[in-house]
Amino acid sequence: MTRFLVTKELRTLVDSSTLKDSEKDKFKLHENVEHEDLVNFYRTAKPCSSLLELLKSSKLVIPNKNTKNEDTPKTKEFLQAMEKLRIQAQEDEYQRLVQKTQADPFKLYEQKIDEDYNPAKASKEVRSHITTIFNIFISVVSVVYAIWYWTNSSAYMRDSYRVLLCVFAGLLILVAEVVVYMGYLNKVEEARIRERNKKEVKKVVQTFKLD
Repeated sequence: MTRFLVTKELRTLVDSSTLKDSEKDKFKLHENVEHEDLVNFYRTAKPCSSLLELLKSSKLVIPNKNTKNEDTPKTKEFLQAMEKLRIQAQEDEYQRLVQKTQADPFKLYEQKIDEDYNPAKASKEVRSHITTIFNIFISVVSVVYAIWYWTNSSAYMRDSYRVLLCVFAGLLILVAEVVVYMGYLNKVEEARIRERNKKEVKKVVQTFKLD
């Protein structure tokens, strides 16, 4: 609500007006008054030629927005309500600690979903994949070379048969290596999933009742 400062000029107008003493006290005992009080004063006593001139004899009160809440006096009811809210917040926090659910987004111990996944671990996994691919390549090349050498030194096969046999053996070794490696990756992923799905069992050692 708009309020105006009771200046010396306004006090002089009030003192010289025909207002009752009880109405004059409203201006004398307070540092500022409401806009409605000035309007009623103008309508009753007509101290000036216009309401605008009367308003010029005063000053608009502009609230200080930089005033801290700590400087504002608190009522007893407000303090009691704040204390109740503080106790309720502590109780809610305690309940979240002892009653964890999957739907609770404020859990102290959330499921481990790649929480330790970092660039160093990613680089290590990439190196592991590259090493595995290189080992598979070496295995395929070794088997193909062994077949090629054996078919020439022992079996004395024609080159066309030797090529077909080497290709078949190479593909067979490649498929076998890939199947084994994919099975290994699946086992690792299943182990990670089981680890994530493990539920932590908590036990309440002591409880406190907040009155």
